[in-house]
Amino acid sequence: MELFTTNDGITLNYRTSGEGNAIVMIHTAFDNLTVFNEIEKKFNTNHQVVLIDLRGHGYSDKPNNIHFKTYAEDVKALLDYLYIEKCAFIGHEMGASIAVSIAAEFPTLATSLTLVNPTMLNDMNPAERLYRKYANKIRNWDEENQQKFLDNHLYYSKRKVKKFLKQLDNTNGIATKNELSAVKQSFNDNNISYYLGKVNLPTLIIVGQHGERTSVVEAKEFGDYIGNVKFEVFKESGLYPFVEEKSRFIELSKDFIKEHETTVTN
Repeated sequence: MELFTTNDGITLNYRTSGEGNAIVMIHTAFDNLTVFNEIEKKFNTNHQVVLIDLRGHGYSDKPNNIHFKTYAEDVKALLDYLYIEKCAFIGHEMGASIAVSIAAEFPTLATSLTLVNPTMLNDMNPAERLYRKYANKIRNWDEENQQKFLDNHLYYSKRKVKKFLKQLDNTNGIATKNELSAVKQSFNDNNISYYLGKVNLPTLIIVGQHGERTSVVEAKEFGDYIGNVKFEVFKESGLYPFVEEKSRFIELSKDFIKEHETTVTN
């Protein structure tokens, strides 16, 4: 475990591996850096990979109040601490929104954006939206049966994803209700359309066709704000394209990042 303390006293858990041009991977709401464990191993052979537990997540501190813009400030502060001046970003779902906000607020930092299942949501998180969609049917069910039902609307291959999820650290269980509520509220009013309007970067958008937390239509709308983006639909994926179609994800994103990266100077 590697720790970094922000200017406002929040301790963040992060991990870095490999050498070369940097790739920063940003997880979605209520996940943590362990979602990237497997693909980290595929990228750190030729790059420095930086993973971070966002504040409120994983093993990072969990304040009772989080502002969306603070996520970008945290990532920039960590990269300054690591002496990283240029990097590529891979952002998953709400992590894609954070990656876009970083690129907008610190325009000389990012060389490219790879956005996985990006969402235009700014009044709730994707998990809450999915639950609301089926609330009339499942709201009186017990939690286990609710999750089984929702899983059918999240993944293309439940077997593959369930195996993957068993390897992740379940850090939400160590958070209080107030801390989890702070995370939930932090993604509201994130002003994503404003940030998108400021971004003009090489962008690859990857979207899983079978997940109902986000949609292909929504991802295309996200890309329309940026302009000239490379758009790829993964037809055998849902919430986690980098798990369900891992080989294709690695090949596409590696090639895209390499095409647009700058050379590390000593």
